[in-house]
Amino acid sequence: MKKASSKVIPDEMLNLVLEKLDSLKSGYQAKTGQWSFIPHLRHALRQFLDLHKKSHPQLSILFPQGPSEDLLRRAFNQKSPPGATRPLRDLLFLFASDNARDWNATIQHQFMPRLQPLLDSLKEDVPLPADFKVKNLADQLASVLAQKLSERELDLLRRQIEQESSGESMAIENIIVPSVNDPARPEFPPKPFFEPTFPATRTYRIEVPGFTNVWLKDESTNPTGTHKARMAWEVVIKAKQYNIKEMSLISSGSAAVAIQFFFNLYQVPTVLKVLVDHHMPQATQEALRDLGCEVYTTDLSARSLSGQEIKELTKNKKGIDITYREVLDRFNDNYYDWLSYEVLNENPRWCFVPFGTGDLFVNILIIAEREFNNRIYRHDPRFLGDSATLGRCHFMGATSRDPGSPLDKLFSYYLPSLADYEDYFQSLIMNMRIGNHSGIFNVEEKYSRQAMELAAAQNITCEPSGIAGLGLLLQQAELVPRDEKVLIINTGKTNLRPVLPLAAKA
Repeated sequence: MKKASSKVIPDEMLNLVLEKLDSLKSGYQAKTGQWSFIPHLRHALRQFLDLHKKSHPQLSILFPQGPSEDLLRRAFNQKSPPGATRPLRDLLFLFASDNARDWNATIQHQFMPRLQPLLDSLKEDVPLPADFKVKNLADQLASVLAQKLSERELDLLRRQIEQESSGESMAIENIIVPSVNDPARPEFPPKPFFEPTFPATRTYRIEVPGFTNVWLKDESTNPTGTHKARMAWEVVIKAKQYNIKEMSLISSGSAAVAIQFFFNLYQVPTVLKVLVDHHMPQATQEALRDLGCEVYTTDLSARSLSGQEIKELTKNKKGIDITYREVLDRFNDNYYDWLSYEVLNENPRWCFVPFGTGDLFVNILIIAEREFNNRIYRHDPRFLGDSATLGRCHFMGATSRDPGSPLDKLFSYYLPSLADYEDYFQSLIMNMRIGNHSGIFNVEEKYSRQAMELAAAQNITCEPSGIAGLGLLLQQAELVPRDEKVLIINTGKTNLRPVLPLAAKA
């Protein structure tokens, strides 16, 4: 991997950092000694990272305790060799601008064309620091998700980080991943049993009374009938790649069906241990067992469960828990990254998304923020949308807090990360990364019924949870201008008994 290059920061730019530090009344006085401000700056940067850890997870990992005093002295040209790496430069100027502008954006905003040669033309690959400890990452993830990881999960996390930072690929028996992010070589639906395309599912116009420009992103055509098939494919890759013996998760059915389907399709020996609520219909439990899942029941309303408790309840002694996704998708941007780009490329002004665990909704927002920031240097090749539109798009999460709601796949007794998600949404709104009407909203039952009626009239394959975004649009009808582009994500309808492709049976 290419080592990140250091650059000397001009004094006029460093003054922006010092002005911000002085405005915090941190005890630093501008002329009280050559290095007097360094400890105060380190403390302020650590507080900044704590506040914005969801916005900048990579920076939080690289600087878990804030940048060292040695690094800051080099950045301020007080120690040889002078200069700062790309991540430290970005951190300094995000701090100086209240999270509005990184290194490139600061130069573009205030120092063009004079300092144009200092712009970073490409996003650089950043190696992990020599003193990086996996435990630091685990502790940060635990604080975000109120979840502690086992030693086995920490070991898996370490192996993933080592492989990613080495830049090396790994051959995986009968698993074909054409590319990580090349839209000309998509990975889903996966070879050799399906033909990958980008976009993988259709988006088409639908009729909604009172609106003239409503489109449906239809995930019902995925294997197993829902968007969870995309997540399941990522899980299968990791399970095979790292030889994971057992996986546990809480599921209402869709995720478990999708994962086990792909386990069967690719002959993955990982045992899927599914924890379900004791009220789940027996027919659904039997369908999961028939697919090959081990099913365990409990009263999910009794209390919030940690990953370790989920493993104990599912008799998982050799594996990991993936309920809260922090092990297999630690930045919340991998399970649905291709889908997120398919959504953002539609350039909607309003985007309505079912919100259950929040995985899809958060993934879309993380990618949206990333591409908004990337407009200054280089977008991901999958991004074909308009950056300015992203900053004005209102992202609406449709959910239910009623255990008796027909939106059963969206209801959860406990969501440990919900408060952190809501803080993240508010930070995006405050920094004008998304529209100010964005948020998570409960869908009333009458609008859910109306959405199902509209869907049935247009032969849309869905269940109440999958089409909840349409219900939320109907509920918010007075807020949404009739002619602005609206995108509804239909996450589909669970097929409890999916049939393997003929090629897999041969």
